Amino acid sequence: MQHSFDHEGVVLSFYCKTPSSNIQDDCPAFHRTDRGSWAVQGERREENEVRVQLRAPKETEGCVEIPDDLADLFVRMYAKEKYGVDLGAAPERADSRRPDEPEARAS
Repeated sequence: MQHSFDHEGVVLSFYCKTPSSNIQDDCPAFHRTDRGSWAVQGERREENEVRVQLRAPKETEGCVEIPDDLADLFVRMYAKEKYGVDLGAAPERADSRRPDEPEARAS
């Protein structure tokens, strides 16, 4: 789906940020615009090896990377606001362990 956006005069409203960020202001976040779209704040990924994997990006489009916990929070908040569906707390993901972290053993 293609959208044409006028880049002049957009107004952003903060929606949510990375839950693990505590009170940092410079962290990945979602912002709602005044024209029914979303702005995503994240780490810019401008490397060619990333860009070639995007699906037909326009010259004006870019890519930002956000952590899983922010995407999860956004989905839960949006589902509740838009559809009245409470998805509850996010379960701990099995793949959320760091590679150097030992696996928990059953006693």
